[in-house]
Amino acid sequence: MVTVNKGNSIYLRNKLDELIERFGDENINRYIDFYEGFPVSLQRLLSFFHYEFNRLLRYLNGRLQNGHYTAHESRELIYLINEIRTIQSNLKGSELDFDLTQGYKQRIIECEDFLQESSGSPIPKDFEKINITENEPIFYIRTAVKIPRKGVMTLHQTKVIGEGSYARVHKYKDEYYHRFFVIKKALKNLNAKELERFKREFEEMKKLNSPYIIEVYNFDEENNQYTMEYADETLEDFISKNNAKLNVKERINLVRQILQAFIYISSKGVLHRDISTKNILIKKYDGLNIIKVSDFGLVKIPDSTLTSKNTEFKGSLNDPKLEVIGFDNYEIIHETYALTRLIYFVMTGRRTLGSFNRKEFEDFIMKGISDNIDERYKDVEDLRNSFVKINTF
Repeated sequence: MVTVNKGNSIYLRNKLDELIERFGDENINRYIDFYEGFPVSLQRLLSFFHYEFNRLLRYLNGRLQNGHYTAHESRELIYLINEIRTIQSNLKGSELDFDLTQGYKQRIIECEDFLQESSGSPIPKDFEKINITENEPIFYIRTAVKIPRKGVMTLHQTKVIGEGSYARVHKYKDEYYHRFFVIKKALKNLNAKELERFKREFEEMKKLNSPYIIEVYNFDEENNQYTMEYADETLEDFISKNNAKLNVKERINLVRQILQAFIYISSKGVLHRDISTKNILIKKYDGLNIIKVSDFGLVKIPDSTLTSKNTEFKGSLNDPKLEVIGFDNYEIIHETYALTRLIYFVMTGRRTLGSFNRKEFEDFIMKGISDNIDERYKDVEDLRNSFVKINTF
């Protein structure tokens, strides 16, 4: 649950007292049920603003034909807008950092363009009627996510731990289960096809059942987000921090897990297509590090309509030939190319190819990234079998 700084609680209580003194408290709890999962110090305040904004905007709708928003209501709306901005500024970056939903936020900005302190406000002729929201919250907390549990929506404070081209990744601790989870939330600017791809990522991961693949739990259609298993760090960070002390046996164990994961993925007719040192994660158990494959946003499956010819070239370890032949022509030999480079990183700690301390290892790597695709490993099992032969170095 969201924990609140004492100073912020005092500030909000004082601010609410000021507002009640000016507007009264008769309708302060009108919308409080919508903010039930919010911190107590915010519930009544946001319920108050919800009611007052709705009251003044509804009155504004009634003045559209007349074209004039009366002086008293103009001043009240200006006052409320200034107050909400002041409160937001004081809480920015805190556990109570909140904002208006995009629809209300945009319409209030439009109102600011014509509102005047005296003599009323002339309403622009092209100003459209405002949709008044009375069946859901008009505020949300930026640093928290809503999680449904047994029909009740609970709010959890989060920390952003990553962001890609499609989504932002949040970490939170569930006090009921006493463990961390991850929320992957689609960015608000995604188009319909991108949202479809985002949901497909969840659906494909949900089909997979392997200890070496991040587990996903449920998809929230309303908020375009899904909950998934938490892993401690990326493979890139793990290797970079431990490169000097990792022995060969530990490196080989990591590689074997990676290959086992991708043998399983391939057996399901799936190509990951976005293999990188950041998309392979490490989950730490007592004395054991387990590989977890994540980020299936670019997954290629048979008969998919979402793989287009102009799909952006992704994956930090991908075959550069794909930039020429097109990402839609990605095949298993490109998957084994990326995996070969990933193996090199795990075994050496280097991102770019350098010197080799064994001829067998050099031959193994060069075969996997050969410019002649016919010489490459034909599938992940072939790659695994070749790696096993040289696993004594």
